[in-house]
Amino acid sequence: MCGFVVVLNRASARGGDPCTTIEHRGPDSCGHQDLRGADWHASLHFRRLAIIDVGSRSDQPFGHAERGFLVYNGELYNVPELRETLRSRGVRFATDGDTEVLHELLLQPDAAQLLGQVDGMFAFVQVLPDGQVRYGRDRLGIKPLYVATDTAGRVTALASEIAPLRALGLAEHVDPVAVAQGAMFLWTPPPRTGWHRVHAAQAGTVHHVLPPEYARPRLVWQAEAPAPAEDIGAAVRESVRRQVRADVPVGLLLSGGVDSTWLGVELGRAGFSGPVFSARDASPRQDPAEPFEGDAPYAERAARHLGVPLHWVDLDVDVLRRVPEMVRVMELPFGDPAAIALMRLSRAARAEATVLLSGLGVEELFLGYERYQAVRMLQRIPAPGRRLLGRAARGPVPGRLRERTDKLGRMCRLSPRDWAWGGQSYFTAGEWAQLSPKVELDEVTAAHRDITDPLLAAGASPLHAVAECDRRLFLPGLNLLYGDRASMRASVELRVPFLGEPVVAAALAARAEDQLRTGNGKAQFRAAASAAGVPDFVTRRSKTGFGAPVRSLLRRHGQHLWSWVRQSGVFDELFDRRTADRFVTEHVSGERERGLAVFGLFCTAVWWEQNVEGAGAGARAGDGRIAEALRNYRATAP
Repeated sequence: MCGFVVVLNRASARGGDPCTTIEHRGPDSCGHQDLRGADWHASLHFRRLAIIDVGSRSDQPFGHAERGFLVYNGELYNVPELRETLRSRGVRFATDGDTEVLHELLLQPDAAQLLGQVDGMFAFVQVLPDGQVRYGRDRLGIKPLYVATDTAGRVTALASEIAPLRALGLAEHVDPVAVAQGAMFLWTPPPRTGWHRVHAAQAGTVHHVLPPEYARPRLVWQAEAPAPAEDIGAAVRESVRRQVRADVPVGLLLSGGVDSTWLGVELGRAGFSGPVFSARDASPRQDPAEPFEGDAPYAERAARHLGVPLHWVDLDVDVLRRVPEMVRVMELPFGDPAAIALMRLSRAARAEATVLLSGLGVEELFLGYERYQAVRMLQRIPAPGRRLLGRAARGPVPGRLRERTDKLGRMCRLSPRDWAWGGQSYFTAGEWAQLSPKVELDEVTAAHRDITDPLLAAGASPLHAVAECDRRLFLPGLNLLYGDRASMRASVELRVPFLGEPVVAAALAARAEDQLRTGNGKAQFRAAASAAGVPDFVTRRSKTGFGAPVRSLLRRHGQHLWSWVRQSGVFDELFDRRTADRFVTEHVSGERERGLAVFGLFCTAVWWEQNVEGAGAGARAGDGRIAEALRNYRATAP
């Protein structure tokens, strides 16, 4: 797990190390390699977090002048099998690491076929002796890779984060559509990043560009659907067995939910004795408007069942003060408070473990979110019936259910082609037209429709289309993004065993409709977990998620803080200030539950302040009027 920057046909910033801005991704060592041809130039810069074969022989950039160099971020989990395949072809290895395995694999004539055999998370750039460049990402986009281009479409740099690209002057012009998406969804659908000429490389692909122009990237590999595997339990056991390997301490994040508890069960079978970390609120809180249930009692009970001691990490429930730091760390327009919890967990765990196992990804693979149940129900109801249900959803509903009912009502008023974005949005189409007169709804939702429209046209069910859209947009754009950024900020490798190739194969073997039962998501996964030994009090527990009390905090203190937030220039350039004022007033007064919508506006304003009005990537965390107001704000837990 590492970070890198590759710069093509231009000098690095002031001759320095572009990786200075991402030292957190690799505190163990650094490396540089300068390559030149008659009409091309490539400089490779690398920071290493040593996990496998921790000695210097696996340092990067890896390779030599006669066969090219590789920089690579991630882990390959089936290295023994890949190594044997390459040895049978006469490859001799000088290290025990996976970096050399990937480098040699990519040099094979049938590299595209061999990549289909890889189980791992990876982002890489390989520069060959003649200046050819290959770059790519794993199937699901677990590891990040950003590509900067010039106005002629030439690739000028590739990096693990956006900060070094900004330091190089390659990310200067803000993309208003991405900023608008951050407010609408609380995350930015790939490939947008927030800057016009920086995009996220497509997950599950490898591209090839030639010197000296480095233009017109050519696709040389695209991940295909794995062969179906119907035994979910066997797939999980194999994936955990592969991913627990490391030459540094490995820990487990335990929430007491079915995903992390199943990891604990399988780790116990493997003799795991590493540290286990669970989060709890630093102070008690009770508010009927918050739809979440605390994890701590379940985590404690699950730990007793597993027979493992817990390392408790106390979370500051006053997440509003953490918004400027979260926005800076996430880099893209982003507003999910779950990132704040993972940042705190990762920092606390770093003293005991360099690798953390997490249950991220199950909800998208096995359909665990409530919106999937809503789509399953709605696709069975004719359009007139959906309209009647939408009108009924406007009636009085208890506070804890108000937000869910509002979202269901919005989806009832949309066509099936819009359910993918409608289930993730925090504004209706009409509200968006008032809030964002300069960025139209069609632009904000285009990434979702580009995926769902062809699937629906080919006869797929709306549920299948929504699930596929989530796997290709929501998973890498939200959960995997904050998983990478939050953990790597603390120099911790986050592994996600439920996104290993064996489990992906098991998930995709089932019809979307078969993953659900009435009132319960990921039904097949829960059944397999129960058969594997996960106790009933866990498998029967409803999905909750991280319960940051943003709704109640904003109801109490939003009006005061809004007086600072509304001064942001984003309300001069992109959003209507009076409409935003109305949304805040509706929430603070209790007229409507708009907590996450308002939180998204807070985060968007902070992003704008940091990246447009402020000094940007090199600025000190906390700079700016809004950040100052949030830093000086203090509130007791609701």
